[in-house]
Amino acid sequence: MEWLSRALSQEPTVLALSITVVIAIFIFAARKAHLNHLARMKKIDDTFNIK
Repeated sequence: MEWLSRALSQEPTVLALSITVVIAIFIFAARKAHLNHLARMKKIDDTFNIK
């Protein structure tokens, strides 16, 4: 438990790391949603543009 108390004593570092992790997760989730949206729009577009 000493490592935990040492980590929490360095509050600015832990706070910056936590914010970075949350932002990274948000970016990956937004990118995945965007790619899913593009795939769905391509599928819809292909149904209207039958060649």
